[in-house]
Amino acid sequence: MKRTSITLTALMIATLITGNWHQAIAEAAHKGESPSSAYAGSVSCRECHERFYKLWSASMHGLAMQPYTPTLAKASLTPQQQDVVIGKFRYRADIKEGVVAEKGPKGTKKYKIQHVLGGKNVYYFLTPLEKGRLQTLPVAYDVNKKAWFDTAASGMRHFPGGERGQAVNWKEAPYPFNTACYSAT
Repeated sequence: MKRTSITLTALMIATLITGNWHQAIAEAAHKGESPSSAYAGSVSCRECHERFYKLWSASMHGLAMQPYTPTLAKASLTPQQQDVVIGKFRYRADIKEGVVAEKGPKGTKKYKIQHVLGGKNVYYFLTPLEKGRLQTLPVAYDVNKKAWFDTAASGMRHFPGGERGQAVNWKEAPYPFNTACYSAT
């Protein structure tokens, strides 16, 4: 009986947190703000959970998503030597500027690298697109090989009864990064 009570309490708390998160996202979008402005981030946990924060923040899990910084780039990445080619577009990460440049038929567009995801084997890079949606950029970095590669190639649509192996454009909504790990303010 006690275990059931604890489980129900945990579920209620999780529902409240999730509800608050969705509410914060909706309010930010309604105000015309980026939904990412509604996130408190892991630092907000430190005040109440200092001991656990210290243990967690230095772990691979704690470092799994972090802001992109020149310090991180210098310590963990090597400059991209060759463009990643996807269809009519060429992509190159500029780790000093903190952007991924997309060269295509209509010119060059730069996407700011806002966050880095991963680190043990691969770094993925996230950029804010419309309405602040975090999107995985089409280039990633293999930590072990110290090489850049096309991360978008693994994004395939698999519809029941539909065409198999159709690539998802990296900018499309079905290809975003899941921001549900964040907590709202």
